[in-house]
Amino acid sequence: MSKSNSQPSILWFQLIGLSLVQGAITLTWLLYRLYVPQLLTTFGFPGLFTTILVIENALGVIIEPLAGNFSDRQRQWMGTRFPFISLGVILASGLFIAIPTFFIFGQSLNSLHGILPILLILWAVAMALFRSPVTALLGQYAIETKLPQAMSILIFIGGIVGAIRPISSEFILSFGSGITFTIGSLVLLGSVGILRYFNPDLSVLTITEKSQQKVYFKNLVFIVILGFFVALGTRLILGEFIPNIIQISGENVKWMMFIGLILLAFASIPAGLIAVKIGNTKATLIGLIATSILLIPLSFFSHSILFLFLLFLIASYSLVANGIIPIAFSLVPPHKAGLGIGVYFGSFSLAMSGYDFIVKQPGTVNLFVSSGLGIIAFLMIAILINFIPKLTTSTSTS
Repeated sequence: MSKSNSQPSILWFQLIGLSLVQGAITLTWLLYRLYVPQLLTTFGFPGLFTTILVIENALGVIIEPLAGNFSDRQRQWMGTRFPFISLGVILASGLFIAIPTFFIFGQSLNSLHGILPILLILWAVAMALFRSPVTALLGQYAIETKLPQAMSILIFIGGIVGAIRPISSEFILSFGSGITFTIGSLVLLGSVGILRYFNPDLSVLTITEKSQQKVYFKNLVFIVILGFFVALGTRLILGEFIPNIIQISGENVKWMMFIGLILLAFASIPAGLIAVKIGNTKATLIGLIATSILLIPLSFFSHSILFLFLLFLIASYSLVANGIIPIAFSLVPPHKAGLGIGVYFGSFSLAMSGYDFIVKQPGTVNLFVSSGLGIIAFLMIAILINFIPKLTTSTSTS
């Protein structure tokens, strides 16, 4: 692909529309994780939620790459990914409303209670159908060197939405599943409608015959390994290490997690600018090494200087969060962005499925174990990234 002279390096309106979709996806998953354990318990399935998450993530391993690849083909055939994205969103929105509807009207029908877990899994499948295709649009809305900056907008919006969970769970639950799930469904439909209004098929790149490079299997294997270790490291840091260190320090976990997630969202903006200035690979490596180093003192120091070290950890991790998906994009030709990001999300889901299967209850992993495994995961990513030049050289030629 070559850059069009009539297009800027970032399509801001399209990027804002995409970030709103990302925020809506985050919101629906937030509502889902808050309500579903309660719904399952009422229907006589206490403790089943973890098993459902394992199944959903396992299905994502297959669905994400297939959906991403299909959207690539659709774009080549029709010049757009949007019909497939729209189909997934409509299915997901409809099923999201169907969950509380079935819960409300099906409680008296004991023989039909087994339908609820199936309905939940179908909703997760519908969400997986459009996640890779919609994220692949990011590659159309920014040139490669600007992708970290574009990615920072998605992380910012998604992070702001996700940050409300620690402090608003009881407030959200007070609305009831019917109203809450309807709002979530409408927000998802509305965000996609806004993206559609901004013409989602525009691109900073124009397709040429030279751009149809081969997809190398070794690059896809590299993305699989990358996604696996990113998922493991992220889950250990955000799901185990930071909540544990806050709890040990005696601080209010809910409010400290809220502050930390808000800071992480805001930190994505300067992190994206830094990556554009010094190069994404270099910025990501700095973030990986700094995060690994900072995990060591955080395991030992008292809470008197905890907040300072957490700020540094948030700043370093932001470089990682912003940089990884642009790296995944760089390992496949632009016309196969959906496949590349689908393989990444599929691997991410594989790691999450395995983690949920082994660790039944979040927040129960020993502090030193979570920090040690987190360090290993981030250092493994750093080692992998050093091999990227050998991989991308082969994709840069036709």
